[in-house]
Amino acid sequence: MAATQPQLLSLPEEFVLLSHLPSGKIHGPRRAAVGCAAAELGELAVRRKILVRPWNSTVLGLRAQLTHRASIELLDTTATGLPWADEVLAGLSRSPVSEEGRVNVQQWLRRRREAFRAHRRVLTDRGVLRRRSRCLTGERCLPDQAVRDALITDIRAIGSGHRDVDAHGLFLCDLIRAVGLHRTLRIPTGLRTTPYRRRGAGSAESVPEDLRHASSALTALIPLREDRSGKRYL
Repeated sequence: MAATQPQLLSLPEEFVLLSHLPSGKIHGPRRAAVGCAAAELGELAVRRKILVRPWNSTVLGLRAQLTHRASIELLDTTATGLPWADEVLAGLSRSPVSEEGRVNVQQWLRRRREAFRAHRRVLTDRGVLRRRSRCLTGERCLPDQAVRDALITDIRAIGSGHRDVDAHGLFLCDLIRAVGLHRTLRIPTGLRTTPYRRRGAGSAESVPEDLRHASSALTALIPLREDRSGKRYL
């Protein structure tokens, strides 16, 4: 059966695929788990199903955005055609909300730790990942190298400024950097995605401002390093 093409993968599926190294090992499994849950929210934000809002505050007269208090506003809960996305929307609609009727992003990411495994199973069923026998470090899945390489080529073109940045590409590039995967994949760092930076090559200016802020808020909640102590990683 022919492998699934990269453009048919959702944002969390692309993130999970890229997180699997050619050896089958997962790059930073703890951070990857958080990154995948964030990628789900990114996909829903791009589809305009939710709005991710950083918390606006004023510190010493200067406006600041507190990403650790970012929240999710539901915009549209109608079916997406993606089982996982409909499950997330249903879960968000049942979640405790603030006085403004919003869900805390950090709390939601804690609840979605199984997201990476769920998307991994889907990719395995679709043939994009192939199971290997279990080893001392657990089961490994080998990525379809042609599909993975095509996706890497695409995001390298974005990072180097050779391809226009859309919202989907912005979220993916930000997520890859947040987990430190950009060094392994040799993704150029020319793309300036943070909303407060001056744009240069690989400008994300064409991406709506609310989505740029959403991407920054989500990636800021991913741990800076892999926690090997066994502690909770959010």
